[in-house]
Amino acid sequence: MQYIHSPEDPKLVDYKLLKAKEDPTDKFIADHEKTAVRLLNSSLKVESVFCMPRYWEKHKNLILSKITEPNNCFVADKHVFEDTIGFSVHQGFMAVGYQRWNDLSEASSPILFVNSIVDSENIGSILRSAAAFGIQTVVFDSKSASPYLRRSVRVSMGSLFQIKLVRIIDAVHTLNSLKELGNTILSLSLPREGTDLSLKTKSIYALEKYRKFVLVLGNEADGIDPKILNISDQLVYIPMKNKIDSLNVSHAFAVALSHLIGESS
Repeated sequence: MQYIHSPEDPKLVDYKLLKAKEDPTDKFIADHEKTAVRLLNSSLKVESVFCMPRYWEKHKNLILSKITEPNNCFVADKHVFEDTIGFSVHQGFMAVGYQRWNDLSEASSPILFVNSIVDSENIGSILRSAAAFGIQTVVFDSKSASPYLRRSVRVSMGSLFQIKLVRIIDAVHTLNSLKELGNTILSLSLPREGTDLSLKTKSIYALEKYRKFVLVLGNEADGIDPKILNISDQLVYIPMKNKIDSLNVSHAFAVALSHLIGESS
């Protein structure tokens, strides 16, 4: 363990960039006690931890069981900790981990497919619900925000460490491949009455339970790509009252999962 006395210590460069724009890298920050603990308990590689003394004492055994290089365990008093990261905190415990991405061939059902969702807070909330309801794999297309952005990791409370994460380039090709493997493609979308898609549009409450499925979530503003809607086996909507026509995407996702994945699954 190394006790840090200055916020300018060069060993803390990863922790000094928290308020800067996040550059593409193979590392990420877990900046909350519960999230950092879940990272340490996961199978992901952890490079370092940075914490206040009481968190070191509380989690020392776990930290040392995960980090093979003790010199990568940094401890600092509250004022040094906060001056380093640039803002006040209630929980002075952070860790730097390495991203892990799975290959599509490793995907297992049930699967979530994220189509052009760019809000990192929504991504984090979606991942938390995905883990809570037993989603095994989350597939991200090239237009979606990374689940490893700091805000996503924080909002997810480390739930993403329990799920297979896949990045793909061609959404239609990927979904067709998953369909060939026996997955039903379900797209969560607004009602499509009066269109060519109306025949395969169904209320979530009337939907049967599927053993293997891919649930597609779309962009917060524009919804799901029309090409994806066209190849979907079923379009699913959530009936609502009081002239409310939509929910936040993460909330809608949780409602859908509560019907798609139940006690009989």
